[in-house]
Amino acid sequence: MSSIEIRRLTFWLFAITAIVILAGIGLRDPWPPDEPRFALMAKEMWETGNWFFPHRGGEIYPDKPPMVMWMILLFYGLIGNLKIAFLLPSAILSLCTMWMTYDIAKRLYNPKIGLYAGFLLAITLHFILQAKSGQLDAPVAFWVMLGSYGLLRHLILGPAWKWYYLAFFAMGMGIITKGVGFLPVLMLFGLIIVSPSWYDKNNKQLLKWLAGLFFLLFAVSLWLVPMLIQVENNPTPDVLAYRDNILLKQTVNRYAKSWAHLQPFYYYVLEVIPLFWLPLSLFIPWLIKPIKQAFANKDRRIIYPLVMLLFVVFFFSLSKGKRAEYMLPILPMFVLVIAPYFEMLMAKKGIQRLLLVLVLVLSVVFTVIGLAGVFEVEKVSRLTAKYFVNPWYWMASLGAFGLIIVTLFRKNTIKMYTVFIIGLWLSYGLWALPVVDKAMSTEPMMNAIAKVIPEDAELGLVGMREKLLLHTKWKTIHFGHHKPKQEQQQAAVNWIKTKPNRYLLINRDYLNKCFLNEDKINYDSFHANKWVLFSNTLCQPDSKTYTQYSSH
Repeated sequence: MSSIEIRRLTFWLFAITAIVILAGIGLRDPWPPDEPRFALMAKEMWETGNWFFPHRGGEIYPDKPPMVMWMILLFYGLIGNLKIAFLLPSAILSLCTMWMTYDIAKRLYNPKIGLYAGFLLAITLHFILQAKSGQLDAPVAFWVMLGSYGLLRHLILGPAWKWYYLAFFAMGMGIITKGVGFLPVLMLFGLIIVSPSWYDKNNKQLLKWLAGLFFLLFAVSLWLVPMLIQVENNPTPDVLAYRDNILLKQTVNRYAKSWAHLQPFYYYVLEVIPLFWLPLSLFIPWLIKPIKQAFANKDRRIIYPLVMLLFVVFFFSLSKGKRAEYMLPILPMFVLVIAPYFEMLMAKKGIQRLLLVLVLVLSVVFTVIGLAGVFEVEKVSRLTAKYFVNPWYWMASLGAFGLIIVTLFRKNTIKMYTVFIIGLWLSYGLWALPVVDKAMSTEPMMNAIAKVIPEDAELGLVGMREKLLLHTKWKTIHFGHHKPKQEQQQAAVNWIKTKPNRYLLINRDYLNKCFLNEDKINYDSFHANKWVLFSNTLCQPDSKTYTQYSSH
């Protein structure tokens, strides 16, 4: 390819990827479990001006630093639309991550390899999936990639101490985004295998290496020090719990003594990477031989990213608590390992067959399930009745599209896969997400409730979920997000008995003998199967029970 053609293809790569990532923004609400929480906290920051300690429904949220909430808050303040604002940090920072992947590959090799690196990242399932979500993972992946980018500029293209120090600053910013921003430092284990070509052992240079920690700590201190000062000046139980939880429980304890998302040691290697890193995971058997040769040749461009990747997988595998999203930050390192061999890989008949089979199987599965839903096959139509969504026409159309693509491009499998994946993500964002949002969003439920209770009423939530507070139309309180079930139940009884024109919206799991079926208020929403509305109860309040509430 000529340099002009490479520049043209690079432009279209980023333009199409941006369209794919942005497609559908504003067409859906935040989805549980995480998105409503972060969106709500940003919204409350805007409304209350209390932007340093995150709150949800007036109750402090002690699990995460506020970095991503601040990003959402910024876009919410600029745009005024939460449906758009909560997705923009992931979308924009993912495009930045892709650019850094492209740019460092271009610098390490040449513009064509840079193009391949950006392309490989863009067609990977996990990258686009997280770029289109409103969670913390795409932002922390940006900081991890910036740290990795800076280290590679220093270790391979250096010495470049400014990039080295920027890398450590980025790690610090990643730490105050989601704790694991330090991951690029694991790349330095590659120095055991091969040192930078310019490396010179002396005490002065050792001090320059260690100075990176100062920039990491400086970045962390931008949030940590003001937080600790505020806690010291106003040591309420809530902020003390926030400090202790975020510094210990959500870091060391969460890793060493995980209490959620428990998975076996092999989870990432056998379950996450093979699926979420498609189609790149298909290439692994053909990479073994060239990677061995790269180690024999002491090729730092392969060794450093691969060492970081392997150490990160091992690090996260040691913890019992595992989530697929934890692998996202090292996906660009896998891309950097693959990109220089891309042309060789695409010439392999085995890879061509695998890509063909992958698209064909997905197309057939989507077609069969979609048509089963369209023609109301019992097992599939039950899902429509249960969730009040009908994605079957989308699935059938996507499956038919895939079969057409297989027919047209079966002799060029990478083009076939690329066209299919673009069609999948565009239709997913513009068609599937708005359809599924009808089941995921609580806005239709709140609109239905508004038809049966007055605007000047007060609403109490028992078994609160953040998504309910995003669309409440009344003065709303809840009875503690983590309070025991019985305590919330009795507090709700006390609250509703003390003043007229009060209503309770109760998670069905929290019902007891105080809330009888004949007392409920009917409203026209399928969410009524999960959330039951009451205007009074048969129980008498107990003055000795918990009576403090969080208002919104």
